[in-house]
Amino acid sequence: MPRNADNTRAQLIRAAESLFADRGVDAVSLREINREADQRNATALQYHFGDRQGLLLAILEKHERMVDESRNEMLDVMEKKDDRDLYSFASALVLPSAAKLSDRDGGRAYLRIVAQLVNNYRPRVDPVELVSSSKSMHRWRTMVVPEMSPIAVAPLHARFTAARITFVELARRAENPRRKDDRLFASHLIDLVTAILGAPVSAETKALLEERAR
Repeated sequence: MPRNADNTRAQLIRAAESLFADRGVDAVSLREINREADQRNATALQYHFGDRQGLLLAILEKHERMVDESRNEMLDVMEKKDDRDLYSFASALVLPSAAKLSDRDGGRAYLRIVAQLVNNYRPRVDPVELVSSSKSMHRWRTMVVPEMSPIAVAPLHARFTAARITFVELARRAENPRRKDDRLFASHLIDLVTAILGAPVSAETKALLEERAR
């Protein structure tokens, strides 16, 4: 791709990141993104991305490459050391994405966009697909299953709840002014995710599940 085309594509992504994060994925028109990116050609966005979903996927791909690499490295270490406690899994879920809080090239906007997609009942990108499309997330989900109770895995889907809470809390942090140090925030979020993954299932919940199955 020619350099000027690369620049145009990057400008459109940066403009979309900012507008989507601030105003909402569904509240921004493609024309506004073109204008924010200083594109005189009204078809520039369609040329590079096709449509809104193509643009969203491009934003996700831009950031998730680094997140995937970091998470896979953590999972590699866990496999080699055979260290598979829930705290380690929670760390592998939280820390790679939390690193985006200090990414000045749209990282904080990316976190806010992901939270929108995950919590939207009619998203442009299916939230389950969003979580599953990442190779490292798919690997994480597969590896964590043996450490959880069968009921927590299915039908309660605690893995998805843990991921959703992670994205929501990261987005909340990203909406606030940048801090010098996010370590305490990340550590507390890891504690919360660990608790979700290992939460005991009450007798009442079990009874209600059995009732539903009947």
